Amino acid sequence: MNLIVFEDEAWRNFTQVTYTRPAYRLLTPSGLILDRIRKGFLGYEMYAFIRDYLAEFEKVREPSLRVNTSPSRDDGAVIINGLIKRSDIVFRLIEKTAGREFILLAGDRICAALLRGHRVSEIEDPAALTTLLKSMVGEVEALEAPGDSLYNFPWDLLEETPPTPPVSEPYQHDQHVVVLGRPEYVFIPPSCEIEPFTVIDARRGPVILGENVKVESGTKLIGPCVIGQDSIVYGGRVGPNVYTGPVCRISAEIEYTIMTGYSNKHHYGYIGHSMIGEWVNIAAGTTTSNLKTTYGEIKVKMGDKVVHTGRQFFGSVLGDHVRTMVDTTLMTGRLAGPFAVLSGVVVKNIPPFTGIDFQREMYELELEVELRVLERMMRRRGISPSERYLELVRKLYELTRSERTGVLGHKSDLP
Repeated sequence: MNLIVFEDEAWRNFTQVTYTRPAYRLLTPSGLILDRIRKGFLGYEMYAFIRDYLAEFEKVREPSLRVNTSPSRDDGAVIINGLIKRSDIVFRLIEKTAGREFILLAGDRICAALLRGHRVSEIEDPAALTTLLKSMVGEVEALEAPGDSLYNFPWDLLEETPPTPPVSEPYQHDQHVVVLGRPEYVFIPPSCEIEPFTVIDARRGPVILGENVKVESGTKLIGPCVIGQDSIVYGGRVGPNVYTGPVCRISAEIEYTIMTGYSNKHHYGYIGHSMIGEWVNIAAGTTTSNLKTTYGEIKVKMGDKVVHTGRQFFGSVLGDHVRTMVDTTLMTGRLAGPFAVLSGVVVKNIPPFTGIDFQREMYELELEVELRVLERMMRRRGISPSERYLELVRKLYELTRSERTGVLGHKSDLP
């Protein structure tokens, strides 16, 4: 049996973080979407249908994943939307329908499907697959997905509650480390270093640390909270609902935020109800506003439309390689595309590869300068960017050029 994970057009609602990765690589409180899907379908041959410009780097990142390649005619195909919230509902449907073909709908979006192999054997891109699946409605059994089965916008990920992990042995901590709540909901590997005068609050949810995490004195970790491997917490109030990928640097106050990985928030400032990509550098004093002074609903401008979030709290979305200058303030619901450079008070969305100066004037960043900055930052973490990754960035610069129409000419912040 084959497993096909595909992107639908909803990836555009997450462009700040999906310009540089397939939608199924978004980090959620329960881990990467792709990893969650994979766990439910062990032993399946995995295929991915994604945007063309991401394909070559994705093949390097995960060679076992067959990208934009037609599956065999002889095997059936389980097809899952890369923005699915719970793939276990698909597995249960396969059992319930005894292997019959079906399409699982979530409103006007395709959530999942089970089809015979010959139906998808000529498909090689996500748009063609989506068209095929929609054309199959009426030809095979159409089912309606339960509840809110797909992610639609970034705030959907931020509000998700992670599953409670199996109860572990109570955390054996130093007498100078305080654990509030249930010690068996604290998951800290022996490789971690927890300095004295740390408070771990597991009253509202589990606190989970990856391997080799260091937590310095003066930190309060509030669950639910997951800190990725090789990260460092330098003090402050972290949580609730903070989820980071690997090799992050965290300090001061951060809550209700996903930080994808390799990002740096080492200094004072507040980040709340926000989504942070990879390789983001958040300078000292940077703050995201997440609540209007009217306590009203936050609206977010996405392209030419204004989206009503239905939420009282929502901060910002910062794409990969965004850098902020000291004391940057982002108003509620602001979006910054990959490689944006922010300063002052940010009152508008910032396109990819765009800087904003202290007079709130936007200017286009030079590609070659940004590539050199990228290499410098990654070397600080002992990583050299691959040529495929650099090529992806070059393609993205051209793909997003129209978004920078009307901004000022080049400026460089690289001496």
